[in-house]
Amino acid sequence: MSLAEAAKPAPPSSTIRSYAMIGIVLYAFGLVLNEIGNGLTQLWLVPYADTISALGFVIALYTAALAGLGTRLTVLIGLIYGIGIFYVSEPDATYVASGLKISSYNTTHFVGLGLIGFTMILLIALAFYLTRAKSGHRTLPKQDPGSTS
Repeated sequence: MSLAEAAKPAPPSSTIRSYAMIGIVLYAFGLVLNEIGNGLTQLWLVPYADTISALGFVIALYTAALAGLGTRLTVLIGLIYGIGIFYVSEPDATYVASGLKISSYNTTHFVGLGLIGFTMILLIALAFYLTRAKSGHRTLPKQDPGSTS
């Protein structure tokens, strides 16, 4: 990366917050489509819903990175998201064979959804926190000891 690219100004915080909202809306829309597809046995809908949800996560992660999220925290959030995806997408036999089964299939599925939802909320919260308006401490201007004003 050249020095000119590193000195590139960051987008305004309103733009970053808009990206964050787009990410959470896409994730929620994908989650609703997934539940509709599974609940009404419209299984052709599920891959599209999963793709939309993953796109929402990627946009939220990109937003948090634009806001200044560190690499270590990004890796930690990615690990939590990956564990959530494992619990949501793998069949019950995989949990039993790996020794990571929590309880019943439904409980394991809900734990995975909870982990994924937690990472989404954390990413959006961090993006908003890192782009908050920073008000500096206001100090009174120094006056000359001999001035009358």
